[in-house]
Amino acid sequence: MTFAPHHARSGATTLPPPTPAVDGVHRTREPRQEGPPVVRLDRNERLQPLPEGFIERIRQSLQSAWFTSYPAQDRLMALLAAQTGLSEEQLLLTAGSDAACKALAQAYLRPGDAVVMLDPTYAMYPIYAQMFQARVCPISFDEDLALDTTRLLNSVAPGVRLVLIANPNQPTGTVLPEAVLEQLADRARQVGALLAVDEAYYPFSRTTVLPWVPQMPHLLVMRTFSKAAGLAGLRIGFAAGHPDVLRNLFKVRSIYDVNSMALACAEQILRHPQVVDDYVAAVEEGRRILSGRATALGFTPLASAANFMLIRTAPRVQPVELVERLRRRGYLVKGPFSHRGLAACIRVTVGSPELMQAFGDALAEALARTPAGVDAPR
Repeated sequence: MTFAPHHARSGATTLPPPTPAVDGVHRTREPRQEGPPVVRLDRNERLQPLPEGFIERIRQSLQSAWFTSYPAQDRLMALLAAQTGLSEEQLLLTAGSDAACKALAQAYLRPGDAVVMLDPTYAMYPIYAQMFQARVCPISFDEDLALDTTRLLNSVAPGVRLVLIANPNQPTGTVLPEAVLEQLADRARQVGALLAVDEAYYPFSRTTVLPWVPQMPHLLVMRTFSKAAGLAGLRIGFAAGHPDVLRNLFKVRSIYDVNSMALACAEQILRHPQVVDDYVAAVEEGRRILSGRATALGFTPLASAANFMLIRTAPRVQPVELVERLRRRGYLVKGPFSHRGLAACIRVTVGSPELMQAFGDALAEALARTPAGVDAPR
């Protein structure tokens, strides 16, 4: 389902219109999946079940109060502060890193403010900027998915209110080096802007600026438990930054937006880091296998520091056709993309070595079909 601008909808003329900023936003609801079950390699989720021991610990700790009472964050906040080395005043729990990003836009963006971000990047960044009538200043990757970091640094000029960087970036899987991030932080400080670094995929890259938070009051770091930790269905993450910045984010956040089950599961993740470490190791091996299988089939896998990989398709196969062929074989992947550097790419969520071997088989079968879509002779 596509949500079109207000003026394009019939039968809604008696309803009050939304704000002009919201009216111009286009979002598409995810279609219902019909037919046999499929493997979702299109959402960058954890593809391996959480350990049974983890699930059993949650079962044993289950309390009626999780359902009847509003959630209490004290235990998780204390644990998070101890593990990050930050004070509780420098931390804010959120419903995923996405909620932190929206609160940041709502608290700090004014009409006409400029927001610097990469292109392509996480799809909600420009939407949040548009919702609060800010101007998006995209810094595009070139056709080879290389980034002009000098242009990025020079874009942080007077009039910029927010620099929003996903690191690793999605969908490219690329990482900005610490030296560039340090220069970005310095530029942001000079022009009175905030630098927000979204580290949703941090466990897979181990590149982080979280230790910089105490020394950089204009830096905000956002993380989520949705990816490597496998809590995407519970919606929990956190923001780390200067207490004054977090107080402003707290003012606009929904009340009790992080539920008790999410708090309990995140606490167990922090107390048992092997749950994440083991999965990250499995993804690293799966990435190696997927890269090898794709290369052997004539595709070009692109280096990634996340739990997904861009694969540039073989010349004789169009991405839209390949996506459909894989769907028929029970695998959903992301593509095609509109950015010129990704026009010939699909994006595949990386899982365990066993899953990537099975997907490699499906990829080979999909490639064995003629462009007309008829099975090739065997």
